[in-house]
Amino acid sequence: MRGSLKLFTWLGIPVHLHWTFFLIFFYIFGVGHLNGLGWQNTLWISVFFVVLFACVLLHEYGHALAARRYGVRTQDIILTPVGGVARLEYMPEKPTQEFVVAIAGPLVNVFISAGLYVGSWALLSEEHLLVLHWWLEQSLLPGAPIEAEAFYELEPSLRIELFYLSALISANVVLVVFNLIPAFPMDGGRILRAMLAARMSRVQATQIAARLGQAIAALFVVIGLWKTTYALALIGIFIFVLAQAESQNVRLEALLRRFKAADLVRTSFTRLSSADWMQTPIHLLQTGLERHFLVFDVQGRLLGVLEEKNIMEALRCRDYAAPIEKYLKAKVTIVPREARLEYVHFLIRREGSPLIAVAYQGELIGVIDENGLSQFLKMHR
Repeated sequence: MRGSLKLFTWLGIPVHLHWTFFLIFFYIFGVGHLNGLGWQNTLWISVFFVVLFACVLLHEYGHALAARRYGVRTQDIILTPVGGVARLEYMPEKPTQEFVVAIAGPLVNVFISAGLYVGSWALLSEEHLLVLHWWLEQSLLPGAPIEAEAFYELEPSLRIELFYLSALISANVVLVVFNLIPAFPMDGGRILRAMLAARMSRVQATQIAARLGQAIAALFVVIGLWKTTYALALIGIFIFVLAQAESQNVRLEALLRRFKAADLVRTSFTRLSSADWMQTPIHLLQTGLERHFLVFDVQGRLLGVLEEKNIMEALRCRDYAAPIEKYLKAKVTIVPREARLEYVHFLIRREGSPLIAVAYQGELIGVIDENGLSQFLKMHR
């Protein structure tokens, strides 16, 4: 992903850090300076956020590994200031599988918070556990009373450790609760869609979940602006836009499944020879509607695709007399006539293939390009 830094690859999944992630530390240092926290306390807060985002990363690995169970590959995981994103190739369509993938992330945070709490019972004394419980009450139930005398009897270093332990447990609990809010496309919204899709079509289930998600997102924006919690308002806007995009994508997928490559293949197309001069495709590009061309050798074997950008490069260099073979760089993807249009859409829009060759019984019968696909979708929408 553009604007991101690759950190490492774990379990076969690359982990990237978006450049905006570093804004968190500028914010922390700014708040620390304005409130006179000192460099040590500011550093403690920074370390806490790093540990917290490690929990967020494990949350995303929960989604990714659950998806892998159903044969779905994860392109990468990206950490941003508002959370993490596991970019799956696609979300499983079976309701039970989507339910498992969606709930796997929050379950990771449940195990983290439970593990930290159980571990504290095994390692801490009764007095320290009492203080830990007080901190947890303050984190999850603001306004709960704290026995100040017992707290200040502890060593300062132990006080800090108990505070951050309770904060980490509380943060994971909050992550579970927040992610289970049925605001599509958050985890809770996907769980809701999976439950609805068990009783209706996936498109209908997505529309209901998306509308509910947008209503909750609008509520986040209102509350965020009212309480001057601008991060919540930004999250609300983010959810609103994603819910709309997800709804459109699902409707598009449903449309694509109705057609095959044979339904929009263009049987009339220009064949170029690798021995031709670049003057030919330059002229065709200037006077015709085709933007990319299939190139064959002298024996009629398909070599690849001459893309528009390479033709424009030759035009800029005034390299009219150069053989086409000099600018031929892209390989061509050949699909059968019966290939699902969903796969063709993936090749053109996701993989960036400029031109798809369509074959029937081993013979080339036509091509599909971006313009043809766009016009076809516009007509059938």
